[in-house]
Amino acid sequence: MKAEKTFYNDIPEIIKVPKELVHKKGEVIFIIEEQGINKKKPMLKDFYGSTPDFPERENQGEYELREEL
Repeated sequence: MKAEKTFYNDIPEIIKVPKELVHKKGEVIFIIEEQGINKKKPMLKDFYGSTPDFPERENQGEYELREEL
């Protein structure tokens, strides 16, 4: 499988396809960027509160004594 990715600032009416892809089975997907949306880099503070509060662990007992190597 070969993928060809091209970005356009202004999508033309006719899109050129590389010669090696002509007359082959394929799929064309258009993903339109929404204007006015500022994409900012996620910060750690953006995820605050996104994980549930876990209950406290109960006592795990005493450690076993092992011989030192």
